[in-house]
Amino acid sequence: MDVLRKALPDDCLNKADFLKNEKNTIGEDYNEITLNNEEVFHPTNFATNGTSDACRKPPLSTNSIQVVSNDGDSDGDANCANSVMTNPQQTTMKERSNRYVNGAEANEGNRQIKGEEEGEVHIVYAYVVSDSKKTILSNSELISIHISTDKDKNYTVKMNIKKLPSVRNGHFLCLTKNGEILSIGGSDGEKKYGLVEKFCADKQTWKQINLMHFPRSNFCGVCTENDDLFILGGEGKHHILNSVEYYDSKIKSWRSLPPLNCVRHSASAAIFNNMIFVLGGKDGIGDYGKVHKSMEVLNLKDKKMKWIMGKPLKQARLGHATVIFQDKLYAIGGSTGVKDLSSVEIYDFQRGEWTGGPSLNFSRSNFVVFVWNNQLVVYGGVSKHQRDLIKRAEILNEDGTRWLLMNEDGSK
Repeated sequence: MDVLRKALPDDCLNKADFLKNEKNTIGEDYNEITLNNEEVFHPTNFATNGTSDACRKPPLSTNSIQVVSNDGDSDGDANCANSVMTNPQQTTMKERSNRYVNGAEANEGNRQIKGEEEGEVHIVYAYVVSDSKKTILSNSELISIHISTDKDKNYTVKMNIKKLPSVRNGHFLCLTKNGEILSIGGSDGEKKYGLVEKFCADKQTWKQINLMHFPRSNFCGVCTENDDLFILGGEGKHHILNSVEYYDSKIKSWRSLPPLNCVRHSASAAIFNNMIFVLGGKDGIGDYGKVHKSMEVLNLKDKKMKWIMGKPLKQARLGHATVIFQDKLYAIGGSTGVKDLSSVEIYDFQRGEWTGGPSLNFSRSNFVVFVWNNQLVVYGGVSKHQRDLIKRAEILNEDGTRWLLMNEDGSK
């Protein structure tokens, strides 16, 4: 694994102060940079497309444009493997049950999760809407969610939404295992940034703590149980990116991983069984480019790591959500680039096939998905004209056959 050797980007804020006051190991000898072949990456959350999300849950509950891709202009069908086989039985119990952890040991000055109730879920959610003058309004939120059900299986959701200070748009929010909130990358509408910032609750401000190698927005990311980060693709200064970065939380350093075969932004990613899955997204900006249905897979335990093309989605999509649920990969909602989607696709690792799942009640893109009591829940999404947030949450019934709309109770 090589380490990027490059000057820090000009459009990263406080560059001099950061290099003076913070340790940064971008210039490490690449011969010393290797992933431990025996290390297991445990996922704490799922997919994101750069605008959302991370989720933590108490343990009491069970649970550019000029870059040409390797497969030409196809969606992965020509050069993809027919299936990517992984053995779900190799997934450890720790990996399955500790995806969401309590934040009880965080520094009180930074910790956001306090006074938790049993069964309460905490998520961070970033999205943009536009006003009547088409001004883009960036939103970052910490949401505490409590779900209850009655004997007739009617679900009620109560939300406590805390607005966080506005940062950029197209950034990635992460909620660490210690209850700290990180904001990564994004754009102010003119520049792309490689900032990694931590929210300081006592001062209600964001503090810069690190820098990515490349400034980017609208990328997808995965945060692991150990607070390691994988950042994939996105929009760079002038091009759509295929670069991949890995943040090792132990040494607080960014490393480069092999680039994706396809440039893509607004894709989605998930990690399972030491393999990263990236699917969908778009290879152009605005009305340019193609929305992809391709899936790429990287085996983190392979000494010669290389992205391979997996079985493509049936529907090309961007702004969708991806999650590992019951040892299967779910691709939910998103957009074709013209209209939002309600369709769901499910990938079976053993069969290496995508099948259709139950459709959402609402077509939605750029939303969050999380697990509650061994059931999938979706929340948010922005309407086609980016003026309204979809506030109705949906839960997948226990049989996994239908999405149910949840009633709201005292949401605030």
